[in-house]
Amino acid sequence: MKKTIMTLSMLAFAGCFTIFESDYPAVEMAAAGNADVKVQLSGFEAAVTTYEVIYGYETAYRYHYGYRRHYGYWGPSTVMTETYVPQTRATSAFIDRATEILELNGFNTKTDKPEYRVEVKFDGPFVSDGERAAEAAWTIFSLLTADYGVNTWTAKLKVYEVATGKLLMHCDYSERYSALVWGPIPLFSPAGSDKTSVSSMQRWCLMALTDRAMADATAFLSSVGK
Repeated sequence: MKKTIMTLSMLAFAGCFTIFESDYPAVEMAAAGNADVKVQLSGFEAAVTTYEVIYGYETAYRYHYGYRRHYGYWGPSTVMTETYVPQTRATSAFIDRATEILELNGFNTKTDKPEYRVEVKFDGPFVSDGERAAEAAWTIFSLLTADYGVNTWTAKLKVYEVATGKLLMHCDYSERYSALVWGPIPLFSPAGSDKTSVSSMQRWCLMALTDRAMADATAFLSSVGK
């Protein structure tokens, strides 16, 4: 009995738990081998939003208790405030990821005369009305102890021959991410997890799309380089 009570007590203060989360796609990159395949990357553009904390002070009226409670009074009090200001900026994280994938698999990205150009363009997020309703339902019916998030992003891959501008291959992708988190303390526990935040879902989808696109691109480039 004591062990059960202790376990429940620890659970109550343990924070937020991931009930389920989408599986990351399994991909396999192809190697260039001994061929000197010269590749240029373009696209992979995305914007991310971060929040800058601005600290300040403000004066508010509150009740001050005296030595004896009936001697209290209302008066001004200075308190510290926190304001979260969203900052949206472009990120090179996904083109950097694609570049590293090419380099680790033997492709030449440090060249002034590329033979092929790999272009990827992202689009999203897409959330259906039904998915938004599901997000709201989880929050309401869990009495604010759960948070459900879902996002879908798409990508378009194109591989060109630089000398002629000819499109050699293209492919479309769609990646859907969903997660459900739960915690015993309403509002505070779900807020302790970033699994369902917009920025985290975007990052997960775009990383997965980058990996899937590069798996197909390296497979194609390794075949033309032979």
